[in-house]
Amino acid sequence: MADADDFDLFGAISADEQAELEALSNQRRQAVHSEQSELDAQRRRYLQSDRASPESLGFQTLRNQRPLNFGQVFSAPERQAILNSVSTYTDQQGWATQRHGAFPTRDIPVSSLDISCMVAERLEQALFSLLQQHTGIDSKYWTFRDLFIVGYHEAHQRSLEMHSDGSLASLTLLLNEPSEFDGGGTLFEKFDLHVRQVPGDAWIHDGKLNHSGVAITRGKRLVMVAFIDTKGGFTDILQHK
Repeated sequence: MADADDFDLFGAISADEQAELEALSNQRRQAVHSEQSELDAQRRRYLQSDRASPESLGFQTLRNQRPLNFGQVFSAPERQAILNSVSTYTDQQGWATQRHGAFPTRDIPVSSLDISCMVAERLEQALFSLLQQHTGIDSKYWTFRDLFIVGYHEAHQRSLEMHSDGSLASLTLLLNEPSEFDGGGTLFEKFDLHVRQVPGDAWIHDGKLNHSGVAITRGKRLVMVAFIDTKGGFTDILQHK
């Protein structure tokens, strides 16, 4: 009987089987290359869309228009479940303040919460197909580069200065009720637009659009923010250098 150490799993593969495996491997490499080429072309078209007219593109892209309200994503009970999860986590672990270098916020990553899977799945279902409509980039290529909750508070961080994001698109979604704070909202400089969100509504804008978190003067304002990008794209490469 052969010793177990002498057993060669791959020694039993015939020349024909080896050729079939190599052919399958080549097919996979070609498919990956084809998808990457398609993604690169779609990204390039979107990034250059602010230089073209909507008529030439066939649609108005997010790149050259005002922020869009994609509608209600979370119901009141779902928002309350998220807020409860945030409260439980921050009571034990506190808030992070240095996760984002250039424009730090008082925040926590959604991945730290016990409802993180529900949140990510719901956002993917609600947003990615609509992003395809407004960017021309297929929904299968989108991903969350960062997904977090910002906690504005009268005694801590009240506002966030004017800035742009390092992503193709960004999400802002108010979680708590407007009666819990005064002031607040998001200001978009280019359009002189001050958005005061309805809780649960998903506001999406191009990542390079300058915006700020307007100061609150009372209470607390809890906002879900996402930096949304494509898998393995140019923005992804920049952020991981």
